[in-house]
Amino acid sequence: MIRSAREQATDDRLAADAEAWDDALRATGGHLLQSWHWGALKSRFGWEPERVAVATRGGAALAQILFRTRAGVSIGYIPRGPALPENDPEAAVALWREIDRVARRRRALTVIVEHDAEIDDDIARRLRLTPGPAAIQPARTVKVRLGSDDELLKQMHQKTRYNVRLAQRRGVLTREAAIDDASIDGFYALMQDTASRNEFGIHSRDYYGEFLRLFADRGLLLFAEIEGRPVAAVAAVAFGDEAIYMYGASSTKDRAHGAGFLLQYEAMRWARERGCAAYDLWGIPAEDPESTRVEDGGRIAGTSGSDWRGLYEFKTRFGGEILRYPAPLERLYHPLLASLARRVYSLGGGAA
Repeated sequence: MIRSAREQATDDRLAADAEAWDDALRATGGHLLQSWHWGALKSRFGWEPERVAVATRGGAALAQILFRTRAGVSIGYIPRGPALPENDPEAAVALWREIDRVARRRRALTVIVEHDAEIDDDIARRLRLTPGPAAIQPARTVKVRLGSDDELLKQMHQKTRYNVRLAQRRGVLTREAAIDDASIDGFYALMQDTASRNEFGIHSRDYYGEFLRLFADRGLLLFAEIEGRPVAAVAAVAFGDEAIYMYGASSTKDRAHGAGFLLQYEAMRWARERGCAAYDLWGIPAEDPESTRVEDGGRIAGTSGSDWRGLYEFKTRFGGEILRYPAPLERLYHPLLASLARRVYSLGGGAA
């Protein structure tokens, strides 16, 4: 498909204008990780974003590709994308023609794709997409439908509902924080506490600071406090008709007060007031655990290292729907070299 000069000008404008890009992305139902600000965030931490757009009669087809470059060659990565108009396979073909052009210019060995929705097998074959490496983003998530306060509480597991009310009875208060150095310091201190307790890695303070500042106009930093002391925090972002819980942390000392449950409930209420229909709790284990109980059959297991049983129990008990993302695919340009390069390129994980 040959693009006219007018069509090409429209494509170029979409790929160069932050507001136009995000508007087109939302209209297509695209994911936050394909948003302009997400690319801007990643550009400050080792990635090089390229944005490709093709305007069609059914809407815009969009792909934000993140590149890592070493020794003159690169690996491309499309997180939760591309965003494609429905029932328009030719739009996908046209978009991938442009992705190929950018990949060649970037001397890409491969472009790894983690789609936000299933792609038809015939289209995948036509686009020469093959099974990719292990997932970078979580393989599954939980999405909660946002109704009234009563509906939110009613769909929760009774223990979760109890913990929300327990936090309220024990005087836990929530506070929406301004994005400043003091708030970022407080959030990062809680992240460090949580990472130490649960044995997982976290980003730097600068990373969370940049994230919070870039998404300040559509984001939420919510603290739970007891007698003015922060004991838990949630960072979420609204994009389109969904809000996504991106990062959260809690104090080891004050976990028994139910603050984490109350925070998620209040974040859901915030998302609903922003016009969102769903709240994405982000990541859970790829498979359901056989049990979430500790060996003695008592309390729910915690979350530690690769053991996500506690996380699974916490998120699934808010009453949302469990969704599985498609397995990663990739467009290989140099198969042998791509396999070797993946061993030395750091593509990150989770909300990386």
